Amino acid sequence: MKYLLKHAHLIVDGNREYLDGALLIDGERISEVFLQSNKLKGDFTEYQEIDLHGLIVMPGFFDTHTHGIKRMGFDKADLQQMDRISYEFALDGTTSFLATLSYDLSPADFDNQLCALETYEGKYARFEGIHMEGPFLSKKHLGVGNPDLFLMPDLQMVEEFMNKTSRLRQMTIAYELDGAKEVGRYLHDHGVKVMCGHSDALYADLDENVDGFTHLFNAMRGLHHRDITLVNCAFMNRWYCELIADGNHVDPNVLKLVINNIDKDKIIFVTDSSTARGLQDGEYEFMSKKCCKKGTKFISFDGHYAGSVVSINDEMKLMQKLGVKYCDLLLYSSLNAFRFYGLSDQFGTLEKGKHADLVIMDDDLNIKDVYVRGNFINV
Repeated sequence: MKYLLKHAHLIVDGNREYLDGALLIDGERISEVFLQSNKLKGDFTEYQEIDLHGLIVMPGFFDTHTHGIKRMGFDKADLQQMDRISYEFALDGTTSFLATLSYDLSPADFDNQLCALETYEGKYARFEGIHMEGPFLSKKHLGVGNPDLFLMPDLQMVEEFMNKTSRLRQMTIAYELDGAKEVGRYLHDHGVKVMCGHSDALYADLDENVDGFTHLFNAMRGLHHRDITLVNCAFMNRWYCELIADGNHVDPNVLKLVINNIDKDKIIFVTDSSTARGLQDGEYEFMSKKCCKKGTKFISFDGHYAGSVVSINDEMKLMQKLGVKYCDLLLYSSLNAFRFYGLSDQFGTLEKGKHADLVIMDDDLNIKDVYVRGNFINV
């Protein structure tokens, strides 16, 4: 299909926005972007014209840490469920995602899911690969984890994982554990991002192969005035930082501290969403634990946050209330993650030649329409 979106508030990238712009979609790509709708020139009779009357257009969101939605989780999903998850994500503007395999899995379970997801591409929202959150994590920072499934780093096991898949994009490791550096070096050499999380690590434990920190503040030592923790390291602006911006995992006042003091190019919004996302309030099981969902909180019966129940769009709305501007929201929800994984030449900005993965919103960031691969998704 060919579309002409006109009279749109285009959030182009992390620095530019056009208040009355226009955008052409030709098939799966953006074919042209105009600063002003009234400066359109050419014959557009082949295009379906859509007057957005000032609605916001932004690149689709990229959730790099999510466990699932509506009782469907990546730990057990087959390809039919993956299609359903892909559709549900697209509805809330998440047009790309990594499937996070949780620390509730045994090595054999990891093997099975790595093989099961090897050929999947994403029928709606794009499947960009796999994030393994485990099994090499610290028992001091379990979250809702089973300590029997938290293992010491094992290079041979990682090699076996890598032999099962070409889709591994990221692994979370507790970098203070013996053998972590060898695993980190191997992953780095094979193009897999190394994230430190569920970890008691300090600055001295890190090396040049660590790329960032998994869900900053959560499942790690807190900020300290003498010990240089992972939280302290985040404020050095050398590493990328996942941030669950739901107002629960990190208090809104601390979210403001982050956005005011950490380089805006280093922050990546993630949901860490559980299988209770999209469900009514109630009791559910997640990672073999009984948990309770109430509003935007999802807490295990033993008192731990069990992932979130929000979308990237929900997080953006909260951050907008904290004063974050549209261009910065684009960075946090999309472009920073695409840069991190080397995909920003194809995604993350509204520019000629980029993929037409778009989210249409009002000024309060309520989603009106979504396009993936240039195709309209009926929200």
